[in-house]
Amino acid sequence: MNYSPSSCGLFGVLRKFEAEKISGKDVVDSLELIRYRGSNKGSGYASFDLTDNNYYMIKTFYDGSEEDIKSIFNKRNIFPEEITVEDAGNTKSYCFNVTLENNDEVLDNINEELWLNRDGRVYSAGKSLNVYKGVGYPLDVATSYNVQEKYTDMWLAHTRQPTNSPGNYPYWSHPFSSYNIAIVHNGDISSFGANREFLISRGIKSFVGTDSEVIAYLFRELLKEFDLETTIKILSNNCDDPKIKYEYRGAVLDGPYTLIIGYDTGDDLYMICMTDKTKLRPVIIGTDQNNYYIASEENQIRNMTKNATVWPMEPGSYFIASMKNGIINYGVRHKVKDFVFFTDDFDIDASGIKYNELDDYILKSNKNNITVSNILGHRYIGIKFPAGNKHLKLYGNPGNCLMNLNHNNDVDVYGNVADDCCDTMTGGSVRIHGNAGDVFGQAFQNGRIYVLGNVGNRSGIQMRAYKDFKPEMVINGGFADYLGEYMSGGLILSFTNNNAYTGKYIGSGMIGGKILIRKKIKKSSIGMQPPDYVVKNMLKALLGNSLIDRNFYDSMKNKNIIDIVEKAPEEAKKYVEKLLSKHEIPEYEYRKLNAEELSEIKKLVLDFDSVMGTNNIKYLNSVFTVITPRY
Repeated sequence: MNYSPSSCGLFGVLRKFEAEKISGKDVVDSLELIRYRGSNKGSGYASFDLTDNNYYMIKTFYDGSEEDIKSIFNKRNIFPEEITVEDAGNTKSYCFNVTLENNDEVLDNINEELWLNRDGRVYSAGKSLNVYKGVGYPLDVATSYNVQEKYTDMWLAHTRQPTNSPGNYPYWSHPFSSYNIAIVHNGDISSFGANREFLISRGIKSFVGTDSEVIAYLFRELLKEFDLETTIKILSNNCDDPKIKYEYRGAVLDGPYTLIIGYDTGDDLYMICMTDKTKLRPVIIGTDQNNYYIASEENQIRNMTKNATVWPMEPGSYFIASMKNGIINYGVRHKVKDFVFFTDDFDIDASGIKYNELDDYILKSNKNNITVSNILGHRYIGIKFPAGNKHLKLYGNPGNCLMNLNHNNDVDVYGNVADDCCDTMTGGSVRIHGNAGDVFGQAFQNGRIYVLGNVGNRSGIQMRAYKDFKPEMVINGGFADYLGEYMSGGLILSFTNNNAYTGKYIGSGMIGGKILIRKKIKKSSIGMQPPDYVVKNMLKALLGNSLIDRNFYDSMKNKNIIDIVEKAPEEAKKYVEKLLSKHEIPEYEYRKLNAEELSEIKKLVLDFDSVMGTNNIKYLNSVFTVITPRY
C-alpha cells in the first residue's frame, strides 16, 4: 500500500441502483492510501444498507455492564433485543435492535444521561446505518469490526488528525451520526459556537465537544422543516431566501471544511458533499458505470476504478447523488471532462512502490528519458532530481508536490495531477495532459508549464520574474478562484471558452506580470472587491460632497467598482481609485492583443499547440480579458 501523508482524509462511495453492493475491503484499501492524512488517533466507517427493516440498529459506547445499558434504555420504554458486544479498543460497543419510532428526542435524552459523567454515547442509530469507529489507523479499526467482509449500498470513511478534540477514545472519531444520517468531515467549523447555540435552542443539550458532531444534528433538525436541497443550501450558505437566511443563520457552516453526508430517506439513499467558499480542504468527485465517489484525493477513486470520470468541486458548492435517481447536483457549473491514459511501454511500473520512494527508482536508472506507468497518488516526484538531466513521461495520477523545485527537467504527465504541482519551479517544462489540482504553480519562477484541461483554486499565485527568469503558464481550459493571486511577474495565458468555469478574485493583490484570458470575464470577478455597502457608502459620500451628481449616483449605485472608476468625473475618480488601491484590484481591459503582446506569446502558443495537440494559434486575433497591476 502506497501511504501518503497530509491532514484528515475522507472517502465516500454510493452504488447505482442497478449495480452490485460495494465491498468494504475496497473502501478500506482506498482509505489506507491516505492513512497518514490522519494519525492513529481515530478512523471510522459508516455503512448504509437499504432494507425494509422496521427496527433500528442502536450502537452505544459504554464502559458499564450489559444490565446497566439495558436499564438506561428500558426506563424509556426501549427494550434492546439480542445485545452483542463489539471490541472498540479502550471501551465496549453494545449493539442491538429495537422497535423505535423516529423520535430523536429519546436518544438525545439517553446521550445526555450517558455523557454526564463520560460513561458512554449512542453513536449510531438507523434502519440502514451502521457506524464502525475507533482509535487507530484505518486498517486497524476496519479489522476490529470485520469491515472488509461486509458489502453494502453506501460507505463513508474517515481517517483523523485530531485538532480540537481528544484522540484517545472512539467517541471523537468519525463518522458522527444522528438517526439515519452520518457525516465525515475535514476542516474546522469556525461557526461551531453559533451552531451549538442554535441546537441548544431546539432542545439538544449534550455534545461530545467536536465541531463535526454538530453538522449531523444540524442536518437532522433542518430536514424537519425543509426539503433536502434547501437544507443543504442553508448549511452551505447558498440560500437566497432572505427570511430563511436570517432566521436560520445559526445553522450556517463557516470556516474551512469539506464534508460528506450519508442519508437514508427510507426508500432511497443520498450521498452529499459540501465545501466552503474558499475550498481550503481538497475534494474530488467521480462516477463510473457502477458507483458515485467522493474523495480527498483522486488516487482513492482510481484505486477502485481506473476508468472513472472525475472532477473537482467548485468552491462553496455542493454535490448530491441519489442511489435511485442519479446525480442531482454535480458541484460544478462547467462541462466535466476527464483524461485517462494507459501505456504498455514503460521503464518503471510504479504499482507497489511506496508513495515517497519513486524518485529513488527513477534516479537509479541510467536513462535520462524514462517512462513510468501506474502512478497512483505518488508524491514528491522530481523533488530529488538534479538540475536538467531528466525527461520523464508519467502515466497515471501523481499525488501532491509533483516537480516542486524543478530546475530544467522536462516532464509530460498523461493524467490528472493533484495539488501543489510545480511549486517554486525555476526552470524546465512540465506539461499536464489532463487537469491540475489546487495551488498549481505556486511561486513559479522560470520555465513553462502547460495544462490541457482545467486548473484548481489559487493557481499561479505568487508567480514572480527576476532578470532572465520568466515563468509562463498556459491553460487550455478553465480555472477556479484566485488565479494569479499576489502575482509579481510572468505570464498566465488561458484559452478557456464560454462553456468552461472561470473563478472569482482573479489577480487579487497582483503587483506584476500579466494575465490573458480568451473570454470576457465579469468585472466583479476581478480582484478581491469591496462589499456592495462600502461602494454605496462611497457614492453617498461623493454625492454629499457634490463630486458626483444625482444622475451619476442613480446610474452607478448597483454597478461594479471598476465600472464606477471608468466613468467617474475627474475630481471623484481619485477617491474611487483610493478604494481600488486599498483592495488591490488590478486593471481590467477587454480588447484585442497589441503587436507587442502578440509577438511575446506567438512562439509560446505554437509550442503549446505542437506538444498538446491543440490549435489555439487561430485564437490570437480574438478579444481577450487583459489583467495587469493597477499601479
